[in-house]
Amino acid sequence: MPSPAFGDMNSMIVFDANDEYRSYMLENIDLKLLRMFSIVARVGSFTRSAMLIDVTQSAVSHGIKRLESQLGCSLFYKKGKSIHLTPEGRFFLGHVQRLLDLYDRTIESVGKRFQEGRRNLNVTFAGSVAYFILAPVLREFRESYPDVSVIVRLEDAPLALKAVEEGNTDLAIVVEDRLPKSLKAHELFQDRLQFIVSPRHSWAERQRIIARDISAEHFLLYGRNTVTFRQIEDFLLKMGVKLSSYVEIPSFEIMKQLAQLGLGVAIMAPWVAARELQEGSLVARPLPKVLIQRSWSVVHQAGRELTQAEQTFLGLCRLAAKTKIPST
Repeated sequence: MPSPAFGDMNSMIVFDANDEYRSYMLENIDLKLLRMFSIVARVGSFTRSAMLIDVTQSAVSHGIKRLESQLGCSLFYKKGKSIHLTPEGRFFLGHVQRLLDLYDRTIESVGKRFQEGRRNLNVTFAGSVAYFILAPVLREFRESYPDVSVIVRLEDAPLALKAVEEGNTDLAIVVEDRLPKSLKAHELFQDRLQFIVSPRHSWAERQRIIARDISAEHFLLYGRNTVTFRQIEDFLLKMGVKLSSYVEIPSFEIMKQLAQLGLGVAIMAPWVAARELQEGSLVARPLPKVLIQRSWSVVHQAGRELTQAEQTFLGLCRLAAKTKIPST
């Protein structure tokens, strides 16, 4: 039986390509044997190693012989009453230590993730909907799960969905659009976008707005890298209008303030400006011909079932949306 070829510490152990039996044996080396080998190499004694791992000296001796048989080489040699690593043993030890370290760190990381999952719920909200439903959802959720900490992040749909896919957040509350198969959505509510203008704007008294009116206006629009922005671009394209004059704003609150000052026409869901519309500081006007309808959803990884805490959080989001967000 040919011996393995050992190179420097960065090389791989290369065996005879025709030795299928040995390849099989190597693939099935017991992790316990590797730990035993690491301990024997460290303490230099079968007897002391047996005491450390609470087995008999005979078990250690037979375990090392079995490992040497699987590798096809000697790992230790005797010198007086002590044992020492052979050159092959020193080479093998370096790889074993790295392997055991990686294994231990992986198990520790998975265990920590599992424990954190029991105590923490990571949720990512789109900013606009968080403003309306987050407070009542958290209040009710704390009563049901006082020991679960909710970690909330605010991100728009593209980044929120990426966080779900990568496992950095458990749930995302976003506008659903073209979800990959790796994600699953639970619908919360639907809404429609409208023009939002100052009561002093010429559109405030208009019952019908046409394409020519739109092409002459300056718009206040939410972030370009959002589903809403893309839907607005599609709407204008269908209307035959080129989006040329607009300002991109990362905050609906700022957008509403600029609209109140008559500095442009905002396009948003009326519920976002419910207070301003009710008090009369803003006016909503429907879009002509083509509707922009959005579907808000709670999204999670498709390959797993929701925990009881997550199901409760989803139900509370639905209840809060029904209560706090006017239907359109």
